[in-house]
Amino acid sequence: MKSTAPSADGAVAESAKRPLRRRRSPRPHWPRWLSSPAGQQQMARARCLMILSVLAGQKTVSEAIADSKITRALYYQLEMKALHGMMTALDPLSNTPMNEREELTLMRARLKALGLQVKQLTQRKRSAERLLQLVLKSNRTPLKSPHRGRPPKLLALKMTPGGDLP
Repeated sequence: MKSTAPSADGAVAESAKRPLRRRRSPRPHWPRWLSSPAGQQQMARARCLMILSVLAGQKTVSEAIADSKITRALYYQLEMKALHGMMTALDPLSNTPMNEREELTLMRARLKALGLQVKQLTQRKRSAERLLQLVLKSNRTPLKSPHRGRPPKLLALKMTPGGDLP
């Protein structure tokens, strides 16, 4: 461990000083094209054309990733996302909204339905808890036989093995 004792001339040695912390960079850590919607649209369009050209057979995957300067793994991730997006958009049974207003209406209806479902499940939970309490309460009470006290001797003999023989 280095000491910070002053030298003969009274100054602290430079190597013993604590290093300064690195300041954070004021610039953002994402690419510039992400900061503007036009750049995002342009990048999305370029990637879409790249994937479609590969799927159409105009280019090979190696050519496409060399032109776009992306990794092969990223290309295949983008291709899967594009195919899933196309399948979702073109599914005739999907009820995807066309605009934000329809989406908001669908989400409100879903929220209302889920609220009703929560209410029903809460009622079922309460009734199940009440039933459980009744079962536990009934298990605590002992079962009573019609006869009080010790069983008669004849009944006790019949219950023993071989007790019913003459």
